[in-house]
Amino acid sequence: MKIFKILWMGLAMLSAAACSDDSDELLLTPQQAQLLGRGVRFTTSMADPFITRATYRHDGSFNEGDMMTIYRQYSHNAGIDFDASTEAYRVYSLATKYATGTSFALETDWRPKSGAWGSDVPGTKFRQTDADSITWENGKTVRFRAWSRSNLAGAIDNGSKERYYPDFCVSEWVTVSGPTLDIPLTLKHQGCRIGFTQKAGNELKRAEICTEVEDYLWKDNADSAKHDNSAQEHGKSMEQAIRERDSVVAVYNQMCMPAGISVSNSLLSTMKQSLYKKTENFSKIDTLTAADGIIPFDSLSADDIRDSVQRPLFTHIDNRLYMVTIPYNMSTDSHSGETLRLPACTRFRIWLYDVNNGDRAGTPGEEGYYHILSLADIKDQNGRKLFADGLELKPGYSYLFSVGYHYKNFTITPADTFSWTEQDAENGTAEDQAVERPDEPDSLRYGWWKDAIRKAIPKDSYSKYDPQFHIKTVADFIDFIDLVNGTAVNDYVKANPLTLLIDPTRTFNDKNPATNADYRWYRSEYVSGGKLLKSVNPADSVTHQFANEKGYIFYDHYHAANADQAAYSREDYLKDSYSFFDEGVSRHFTVWLDNDLDLNDWELATIGDEDPSVRLTNSASHPFRGVFDGQLHTLRNVNMKGGYLFGHCFDTAIRNLKIETTHNFMLLNAAEARDTRSGYGAYIVGISIKAPSGGNPIATTLTGSSYVVGCIYEGRAGGAMVGTADNLYMYANMMAATGLPHNTGALLGRYASGANQFFAPQTDKKVTWGRFMANYYLMDRYSSSASEVVHAVGTIADDYRPQEYIRGGLAWVLKAKNDNMLSAEVPYERLTTELMRKGYYGLAPWKAMNYALYQYNLVGNLVSEAHNCKAHYVNDNVGYAHTFPRLVPGEPNSDQDETGYRGKYNQLNLLEQNN
Repeated sequence: MKIFKILWMGLAMLSAAACSDDSDELLLTPQQAQLLGRGVRFTTSMADPFITRATYRHDGSFNEGDMMTIYRQYSHNAGIDFDASTEAYRVYSLATKYATGTSFALETDWRPKSGAWGSDVPGTKFRQTDADSITWENGKTVRFRAWSRSNLAGAIDNGSKERYYPDFCVSEWVTVSGPTLDIPLTLKHQGCRIGFTQKAGNELKRAEICTEVEDYLWKDNADSAKHDNSAQEHGKSMEQAIRERDSVVAVYNQMCMPAGISVSNSLLSTMKQSLYKKTENFSKIDTLTAADGIIPFDSLSADDIRDSVQRPLFTHIDNRLYMVTIPYNMSTDSHSGETLRLPACTRFRIWLYDVNNGDRAGTPGEEGYYHILSLADIKDQNGRKLFADGLELKPGYSYLFSVGYHYKNFTITPADTFSWTEQDAENGTAEDQAVERPDEPDSLRYGWWKDAIRKAIPKDSYSKYDPQFHIKTVADFIDFIDLVNGTAVNDYVKANPLTLLIDPTRTFNDKNPATNADYRWYRSEYVSGGKLLKSVNPADSVTHQFANEKGYIFYDHYHAANADQAAYSREDYLKDSYSFFDEGVSRHFTVWLDNDLDLNDWELATIGDEDPSVRLTNSASHPFRGVFDGQLHTLRNVNMKGGYLFGHCFDTAIRNLKIETTHNFMLLNAAEARDTRSGYGAYIVGISIKAPSGGNPIATTLTGSSYVVGCIYEGRAGGAMVGTADNLYMYANMMAATGLPHNTGALLGRYASGANQFFAPQTDKKVTWGRFMANYYLMDRYSSSASEVVHAVGTIADDYRPQEYIRGGLAWVLKAKNDNMLSAEVPYERLTTELMRKGYYGLAPWKAMNYALYQYNLVGNLVSEAHNCKAHYVNDNVGYAHTFPRLVPGEPNSDQDETGYRGKYNQLNLLEQNN
């Protein structure tokens, strides 16, 4: 629920005869005429009260004394663009009236803050009085924006270093034409907060992130130094402790304390350590500039940030300890703008007050020892680790932990669970996070595969054989790899083939060798001409128990009907790889991923390739030929040999899957069309990858008609999204990669020889709307010359019309919620400059991408099985978000106006007409 506060502003209202800049008479509707002379109401609301955890105020909104600055800019061309030279701003403070003698609040109101700096002209400012209010001329198109700073528990009024609480919020621009009654400003927190609150009977003293090797070496998390230094308290090797400490410090050194906000791009600023040390009063931190030591985004290197920028600190606010940090990398380096994530091994050191020991005045003193909690130790009430992947720093998120003594043990309770973990147990809780791979007996493996085949056997002639394979566990996933690669079959099975002797005149309902002497497995050398050798006794048949122990994998083999034989099933055993494609029924089988899986950094074999370094022509014996559908589940901590999840695929589909890992990762090495009836290489649809990639994140080589649709890659990549292709369609993809080589392609590295058919006309090699729709990529903004750039496709200069939605741009442009410089209803033809056309056109990128997904799902599937994208793009709907859009479950719906697919001035409909 959004909480609203109302701000009434003065307005210089002109008469109905007021004229616009071009001297045309302003015509007002009867409803507008009634508003003349009235005040204008700003409704201010908080988009989310620090989502995911408990908030600092019961209604999750604003606090008395909060400060908000409202900006205004005029447009001289009906909202096509706005003139920064007309910008003015005023500072307001939230005041509350209380009932006499009580703490009951009667009303709250934003009022001009006397003594604060206001401005009517950029570059100049004046001291406000309590009578100052922002005004504008009636009839002009104007836009407003605001940012605010929290006065939680009097942090601004107090102003001291010990109470500095840097919670800043920002709103989007809101465009109006007067007269109007209501202007909504919705603000969103821009920092990420980590907080500690005390359990009953406890009192917090101070807290900090642990950055010393000893903090990660000791096994016991809270004890005396004497005990910690004893040999039996070392829970890890020194090497492991150093690795953990270094991984935490690498993130901590890029965490910055917020010091303000830029209204021009919604980014937080930070401050130098020297400024923090010398400043005593932080109530006016927002008035300081770069000359004072304020540091904006993208102005210092990572090393300079480590050495000179102030780290966030825990502050006593409202009987809690809070730390607010800028959640993204602020540096000029290649990781600029990327999300920061504290690793799971991160530890926090906490001191409590000791009420039994204090000074002579009776003030409680600090305990003689501290307590350490580790993110890896925190579990929910079902025993699952809450932060197995670490703690991701996000704008507007607040991670709150209740800590203190509980039944004589120091305990942790995350604010959204009821569980608690003992931290002072005698043996400690530190542990090596390595997890052993599951080692099940062969007789228990592949059950999910065999069950799916058995259940799919048709019961009558009207049913179709179409097994659905479901992977539910990590062990199932490893089974899947072995099945495709042929490694499920061991050397003994390969060297000792079996033959099934049957009576062809009998039905095969009775497959029990104990009761059916004509249905038994024998070693193949015992059989000749379909009969047992005379010297062999039927008792010499191979029992299932013996076969299972030797590694034979029995299953029900379905045989399709042909001209000579009706369809039937017969027991068989696996002799080589299983590609999840059946030649007999000419059908791709689907493998469904039913759950998120953590692969625990195990080095696993690439699916469909025993040796990813071998080229396709040498490794085609074990391809994956089926359909892999992740159902939008996530594979985490993936570590594949050679970096590829899938090595080689024939006419396959990989769809609706998310990948998150710190290991080198590429989705697919090579795919080609082998089935002449389908005629396609690969459908790669609805894939989200967050990982470093030493090559092409989606595919290295695609041969044959292929589709790459709804894929988003975030990370540092060594090549284009797709390396080489000869017949490619790309819709609704985002390549948010850094580190791409200069003068190369971001979406497609190069087209294969003789594969110009997706460029039209071939002479100018421009991609066409029917082949490429709504694809985005990031240009390298650190290029030193115009020739050292990244293109959409290969080395071909980006000479595309912006309507084709194939373009690069600054990271913050693609990450912003919408194109703030434009209304979503401004037609392309009215844009006045090439910069506006290329960089700020119309719809937010993910709205265009969702439209392309809708079109693909509607008409883009050209094969018998629809490989639909079961996801659509979303992003934060208010304020700046440093994250890229996310793929979430749900097919795009073109009938919803709020998603931007349709409307009175729908640019995308115009695009199709123009292309």
